[in-house]
Amino acid sequence: MGWMGPVVDGQEHEGWVVPLFADGAQGAGTSSARGRLVARRPDDGPRDGDRVRLTYRDGSTTEGVWSDGTVLGGDGIMPADLGGPVHCEVIDQAEEAEEWRPDAEVTGWAAGCTCGWRGTPWTRVPPGLVDPAARRLAVAGPWADLEATDETRVIAEWRRHIAGWRALEDVEAAAARQAAAVRALDEAVRAAVEAGASWADIGRVTGLTARSALERWSARG
Repeated sequence: MGWMGPVVDGQEHEGWVVPLFADGAQGAGTSSARGRLVARRPDDGPRDGDRVRLTYRDGSTTEGVWSDGTVLGGDGIMPADLGGPVHCEVIDQAEEAEEWRPDAEVTGWAAGCTCGWRGTPWTRVPPGLVDPAARRLAVAGPWADLEATDETRVIAEWRRHIAGWRALEDVEAAAARQAAAVRALDEAVRAAVEAGASWADIGRVTGLTARSALERWSARG
């Protein structure tokens, strides 16, 4: 999608330039000859042609194709708002249900992250009114792709956003290395004891007294 960031505790942080529109809609970061794909928001709900999964109060599920407020599946027509479905999840968007808008309708940009964060918007202006200090940017021609210099400005904001996560990722990696080193030391001590090494010798090479070495590792044998 864009700029790869850290994955900490299973949470991914990948960034991209988010196209913005006058009505508050945001682009998904995908472009084609049709223009810019508009991101689907969780509260948008399904659109005709989407494949959805209904989850009922008793935990059972059924899947089908959304059509005018109902779901068409192998069991026929299933009302999606009556009879107790408690959750409707879009599992596959229909291509015809996608919303595309022309590049010319992009009114600005913001840095975005897959964790949901959005940066402060940058406004799209004619070339003669460009002022990065005032967060006003322009693009050449009718397209909405930022020039490399301007994209770097947006990337810088996203990098500041993930700085804490990046540092946490480093802490997580260091903790994993430390845990691995502890396990390796425990295994080495066990092997040394089995080979006949004394606790005095083990304490000496590990910077401990014989008693401290005994207390630390004897129970792990």
